[in-house]
Amino acid sequence: MRKQIQLVSKLILIIIFTISSSQTFGCSAFLMKGKNHCVVGFNENWKSMPGIVVVNKRNVVKRNISWNFLVSQNKPSEPEMEWTSKYGSVSFNLLGLDLPCYGLNEKGLFLVELYLDKTYSQNDTTKPNMFWGQWIQYQLDNYATVNELIDGLKNTAVIDWWPTFPGSHFFVSDKQGNTAAVELINGKFQVYTGETMPIQVLCNEPYKAELKHTQSYKFFGGEKQFNLHSQDWNDRFPKAAQLVANYNKSIGLSPVSYAWNVLDSINPGVWQLVADMRNNILYFRSNQGNKIKRIDVSKCDFSTKTPVRYIDINSIEQGDVTRHLLKLTPEINDEYIKKGFPIGYENPDFYNSEKYTALKTNLHNYVVDKLRLR
Repeated sequence: MRKQIQLVSKLILIIIFTISSSQTFGCSAFLMKGKNHCVVGFNENWKSMPGIVVVNKRNVVKRNISWNFLVSQNKPSEPEMEWTSKYGSVSFNLLGLDLPCYGLNEKGLFLVELYLDKTYSQNDTTKPNMFWGQWIQYQLDNYATVNELIDGLKNTAVIDWWPTFPGSHFFVSDKQGNTAAVELINGKFQVYTGETMPIQVLCNEPYKAELKHTQSYKFFGGEKQFNLHSQDWNDRFPKAAQLVANYNKSIGLSPVSYAWNVLDSINPGVWQLVADMRNNILYFRSNQGNKIKRIDVSKCDFSTKTPVRYIDINSIEQGDVTRHLLKLTPEINDEYIKKGFPIGYENPDFYNSEKYTALKTNLHNYVVDKLRLR
């Protein structure tokens, strides 16, 4: 009986969360590709968020951190995996080091998660589990192209989402202009790429459903007329698709400038990113630090001879912020953990529990180890 009550309570939480989050958790990602350009745009539409932009090192030994590991006072007995980061990356992290929401590595692989309420993992006791933020970092650590990432899915860890909330799907792109939508439906990965991803956009519904909806409009071969000035939240996908298709250099805007216009036309994000994939340059801003900042990924020091560096995502700086990057310490990272987790996981009871105390301790110890110079 008690288990039934717990199950019902969990279902009620999920229903309430899903209804209240249909717009709150809206995100949009797209690729603009031409003969001389390859540009990704991304909007994070949620609420004001703390966060850090981190320069992650290559050649760092890591191990998987599951949700169970994070909230346990003693190390749990469960499958483990270990790897050494092959590539350095620049990531955008709500939850501290190695727990990004998105990022670009030095080889030009870009990966971002977008909320999808139909996403759930299935238990597999034969595989290690990995908290979703670290799963993103794992891809940036190990793969250089979209095809490599897709090929690695067959051996990937089980993704741990938040305990009572659905998860996300992923928009992936690389320097060559390849893209993929990676979704975990009923415990199995569904991947759209190449011919199965004719429109290189992703929002917050399954890609197949968004594609079908968009192809009903005249611009994409259908019969319905689409209003490009629509501000309907559900029109973000076709609007982004049409705006991207409309790009023409004759209008006098560079691909990067035009991408910013697309982002604002869809719906201005709380966090916004434009990635110049060909030149490995990241442009970003937030609603609190609304001046456009940039980091040239090709000029970052990814060696372990220097400290891990970061900048607050809400920094008021603008332009090239490389000289404003600061040394990341475990104590600084602890502060972002304390600010970020309550934003990411809206469960007040959790933050008065022993599990949250364990999480802070376990992540502190993990970060102490990772910030040691090799």
